Amino acid sequence: MAKKKDTLKDLNEFMKSQSPQEEGDSKDFISKKPTNLAEVESLKSEVQKLNTLPDGSLNEDEIASFIKKVANTHQISDRQVLYKVCEKVLDQLESKEGADIMLENMVLYLQHQDLIMEKLK
Repeated sequence: MAKKKDTLKDLNEFMKSQSPQEEGDSKDFISKKPTNLAEVESLKSEVQKLNTLPDGSLNEDEIASFIKKVANTHQISDRQVLYKVCEKVLDQLESKEGADIMLENMVLYLQHQDLIMEKLK
């Protein structure tokens, strides 16, 4: 019978085997002041821009009804049309941020979720 592995014990043994110098470095790292500040100011300005727009100025309702209309015309899911729209918008970005890449991966996952689940079984 195969020996059952205990991941926490293995991790504990590994951590004990590490040199004490590395531990000191991590304490120094934690006490350091951050060298790179998050772009909080730019995020605040973006949120303020969205808050100052009058209701309906982004035409969300028209966009949503157009997506539904396209889906009904082509007899596909509303979600699939939305995923394609997200893909196209993300493709048009000149520089992508981490959130853009994460959204792109999420859209890919959602588009092919059935295939992924089938492969996992």
